[in-house]
Parts: sequence; structure tokens; C-alpha cells
Amino acid sequence: MPPTQPHHVIVVVGATGSQGSGVIRALLSDKFGGSPWLVRALTKDPSSDKAQKLLSECQTSDNRLSLVTGQVYDAESLRNAFAGAYGVFAMTSERHPGKVITEEREMEHELDAGRNIIMAAKKRYVKHLVFSSLPDIIKASDGQFKKIYHMNIKATIEQLARKELDGFTSLIPGEYAGAGLLYSIFGLTTRLTRQVQALKADQLFEEIFGLGVEKTKGKTYLALSSRTTSESMVETFTRVTGRPAVHSPISFEEFGQLSSSLVGPAFKEDDIEMMQWAAIAPSDKICYGALNPGEEQSSVELGLTASSFEDWLRRSGWTGPRERYKVQ
Repeated sequence: MPPTQPHHVIVVVGATGSQGSGVIRALLSDKFGGSPWLVRALTKDPSSDKAQKLLSECQTSDNRLSLVTGQVYDAESLRNAFAGAYGVFAMTSERHPGKVITEEREMEHELDAGRNIIMAAKKRYVKHLVFSSLPDIIKASDGQFKKIYHMNIKATIEQLARKELDGFTSLIPGEYAGAGLLYSIFGLTTRLTRQVQALKADQLFEEIFGLGVEKTKGKTYLALSSRTTSESMVETFTRVTGRPAVHSPISFEEFGQLSSSLVGPAFKEDDIEMMQWAAIAPSDKICYGALNPGEEQSSVELGLTASSFEDWLRRSGWTGPRERYKVQ
């Protein structure tokens, strides 16, 4: 039998990243059943500058935030970190810390990380795992695009979690989740004049935990706003920040080369195919062209309305890159 668990302990994987830290802030601002969430921030090195900065910026007056040692490639560390927890917010990344990905087969490291998270949650009887997922583009494109690993692997992780865990919920964030992606938003490929969608996901993750596992398990929520275009984003950016901006299209090849500098050479084809799919994805679909509009449940079930690109700019204070990306 599983051990008795405190219902209010949440472990956040990827705690020092932009998504994880946002989830932590959202959780610490909420009350659950009259008592506050206790948040464990998973970090490889609690003494690191990033971890200590997170602690100093997010700690509450009643010390509800703690740092716990662990990393997704170390299954034992995850089991230790998840012990006694009610819930886990989990995410995986195509990036491998300290490693340049040179072979496509090495992209499987993300699947290893996801499997470790799932099995640790199962071993520790975690009641609710909420995962930041992405759709299966192999399926959505009828097999045309098979190398968008960072999306397809997350979809595979999601399917594994649904098989292994009873209390599982997924949330798919939109195209621009932070300044890292917006850094090059005005250099998107020529054909990306079609509309895109996004929404601040942090609050959605917190709302899912607050609504509870019985009401949200087995479901997929989408962090999507109303549609917008690159040209509209440029106009909004200039109006909000006062800085001039242009949409200066680049080729699929240039975009892939730019993106691979962040992960490694093996990521180039991944992002080229992602942009090629984005250019032809069916306009009557949502969520990267993978789902039907009727599958969006977030606004109704979670009681949230979509934010906009303008909302994000004002909320984040982002005023553009300090220097331009250069394609070598």
C-alpha cells in the first residue's frame, strides 16, 4: 500500500528555468483547501547562483519553498526528491546540460529523462503528475514530418505517462513561452505569416493542481490565446515598447542553423521540419495544427481567459534582444 502523503507538497522539475520558475511563483501565490502549497524546487545544485536566486526571489514569509537536489538523468535522485509528495510538475528539454547534441539518436536523452520522471512518480505513489507536453507531429502530418524530435518525444513521454500513471494531466504551451523564443520572432521563415497562438502557461499549471487530480486526470489542456500574425506582433511590439521592429523573414535552412546553435548540430533538421510544418499546417486546426478547436478545454474547465502577445510584453517587460542572432 502507498504511504500516507501530505496533500499539499508539489515538486517542480526544471525549477530554475523560465517555465519551472513561473510555475513555482504561481503555486506559491495560491492556497489549497485552506492550507498553502509547499513547493520543492528540483535543482542539480542547490548552491548554484541560479538556485539561490530562485530561493531569494520566491521564498515566502512562512518558508514554503525549499530546494531539493536531483536531476532528470539520475533516477535515484528523482525518487528521493518525490518521496512524500502529492504532486509533480514535470517538463523535459531537447537541450542536454553540458552536452552538444551531434547525432540525431542522441535526442533520445529527452525520452530517458521523461521515463525516469514517470517511473519515480510511480515508485513514490505521486497522486498527480502534470506534464508540459507537445503534440505528435508525425501523426498530425500523416507521417510527412518525422524529425521534429523535441515535439514527438514529448508526445511519446505523455503516452507512456498515461499508461503507467492513474493521476496524469498534460498541458501544451503555445508557440512563444518566453523571451528566448521571441528573441528571434521577427526573423521567422518567409511563409510564417499565418496566425500563431500562445498563453501564459504558469497559471494554468497551478489551476490544474488546484482543481484536483480527480477532475483533471487523463485530460489535455492547451495554453492558447487568440490568433495573431508576425506582422501584428511587430506592430504591437513597437506600440508597447517604443522600439522599431520589422518582420525580416529568413529561410528554413537559416532558421535551423540558428536554432541548432542552442542545442547542437543534430537539432538542425528538427527545427527545419518544425518550420516547414508550421508553414503548411491546416488553418482549421489549433495547437500546432494537431488538434480540433473543440478539444480546447482550458477556458471552460479552468475558468481562465487567454492572454495576448501584448499582455505578455507588458507583464514580462521584454523590450527586445540586446544583440541580434547571427547565422554563421
